[in-house]
Amino acid sequence: MRKNAIQILTAALLLGSCSLFLEKPDTTGTVDQEAVFSTAKNAKAALMSCYRNSLRHGWPGAMGIGHSTLGAISGEVGRGASWHGSYHISQQGLSVNGTDGSDAGADNFAQNWAVIRECYLVRENVQAVADLSDAEKQVMAAEATALVAYRYMGMFYRYGGVPIVRKSFAATDDLSAGRAPLSELVPFITGLCDEAAEVLPVKWDKANTGRMTKGAALAIKARVLQFAARPLFNSATPYLDNGEHNDLICFGNADRERWKDAIDANEAVLAWAVDAGVELINTGGAGAGKPNPNAFDDYARATSVPANQEIILGYKFNDTGGQDPLVNFINCSRYVTYNRFDTDCSGILTNHLEQYLDAEGNEIDWPKVGDSAPRAGADWAAKVAIIEPRALADIKFGGHDAANNPGDYNWQNIGWNRGGYAADKNKASVFPNPISVEKGCGERTKFFYHAGGRTWFEPPLFRLAETYLNLAEAYNEYGNPDRALENLNKVHNRAGLPAVTERDPEKLRAMIQREFAVELFQESHRYFDVKHWKRADIADGICGGPMRMLQFSIKNDDSVVWPYAAKWVEYWWDSVVYTSYWSDAMFLEPFPQLEINKGTLTQNPGYDAKGGNV
Repeated sequence: MRKNAIQILTAALLLGSCSLFLEKPDTTGTVDQEAVFSTAKNAKAALMSCYRNSLRHGWPGAMGIGHSTLGAISGEVGRGASWHGSYHISQQGLSVNGTDGSDAGADNFAQNWAVIRECYLVRENVQAVADLSDAEKQVMAAEATALVAYRYMGMFYRYGGVPIVRKSFAATDDLSAGRAPLSELVPFITGLCDEAAEVLPVKWDKANTGRMTKGAALAIKARVLQFAARPLFNSATPYLDNGEHNDLICFGNADRERWKDAIDANEAVLAWAVDAGVELINTGGAGAGKPNPNAFDDYARATSVPANQEIILGYKFNDTGGQDPLVNFINCSRYVTYNRFDTDCSGILTNHLEQYLDAEGNEIDWPKVGDSAPRAGADWAAKVAIIEPRALADIKFGGHDAANNPGDYNWQNIGWNRGGYAADKNKASVFPNPISVEKGCGERTKFFYHAGGRTWFEPPLFRLAETYLNLAEAYNEYGNPDRALENLNKVHNRAGLPAVTERDPEKLRAMIQREFAVELFQESHRYFDVKHWKRADIADGICGGPMRMLQFSIKNDDSVVWPYAAKWVEYWWDSVVYTSYWSDAMFLEPFPQLEINKGTLTQNPGYDAKGGNV
């Protein structure tokens, strides 16, 4: 019986992927591979499979944590339920043996090589497709090249040096490649980006949004060079001594010019953006340096509306079933009913809430652990009323309407899903301790502005806001505060906040890092950013240390009805709900012990073979 394109593609991928790095690939699928690259339709399907598998890296469904998000181990949201990988990491640290679907750490190391081989197969075989033009073949090969670079980018800031693979392995190839030092890995990845950028289009038509562009290749390069310049790698000494293998985890010198490389790469992204019509969404018209009066809508659109004009590259995803991990662990509305407990235990941590300013750009006076008494409920409503617009787009605060889906019952969280009055009344007697459930101040609404019943979203992999923040950081570290402030305020002003004027480099660094934390909340950045900044407080409330959530005592008043839920709060306070584990070994991910046992790869320092952190 004649196989259809999907059957052929599936067979080729199953037969052509390796389950673990350094295993011999199965080449028995040669006939099917030839069939895949015999027609344009099948070849394009193979390329689209590469997109789906490559670009999901680090998001639910394509990382080592089978449940929850990276935000659950980087001080954004709670650790999750007891069966979540994030819960185990928060309690025990990263493991060489993995947990919750991982082969080690918070990534899935082996998956990277299967995906990279899949992309190389397209790159190497697309020239054989008879019914594609030469131009189409070149572009598709460039897309596959950029996808390889994307996956290597992710491994670079997760592991440090990794093996350099330049083609799909055959059974006769030497599979003993060891880890490449950073000095070789960075030019390899940026070289792939340059190669792809030379061929990829400046932009695609609407029907092809989500495909690699010149700008996307440049953005991959820019992020690689940004991480190369940050203190974890850009150092004379590594975070832990790795003996003769220190070149796998640091450059061996602190070179200020790496920040200049990052500047040039990010400026190239901005130059491309002008030609491509990609721009920061700021419709307020208030002028440079002035707060944007449309901050809420503009930020919410930039993070939620698929293929908006701020997106450099997004992960095209549409699953209406509501059971895909990408939906199940991020969408907190009642439109998703599958396994709600997975998100119910991931409330917003006070550790993250404190990053937001008020709408005038001032600090907010939140309760502190150790206060002598809880605060009155009216003060909670007053705090939500003054918080900056991004917080209202990111969070549906307990007892309040979800600001980005107003009037929609399915986006409201009446009583925080805590079980109603009977379960919550008279909890002021618990002060200063936590109430048992980990709901925090509310749940996440980011990515779902005006979404209504749309359960899916398209993760923004590169937004122009990141480019501006990269430049703010790089210019500050390179000694140019004027340009640092210019780029920082592009994002800060768009958020409705007055311009930052601080010029002291250390104070400005703290402000820029805070802007990263707020602007890129839940976009899978924080877990890597704080490690590569080598934050001094990383073990004191970011990846490790006390994790705090606001606690609420609810009035026993059945006459209070929606939409006046804010009046339900009688008292509120802050409390440590758990303490997260941290070891300096965790600055980088561990390699699976199964790979280390093969004798080719060197483990990152601080991990023992039994699975623990030294």
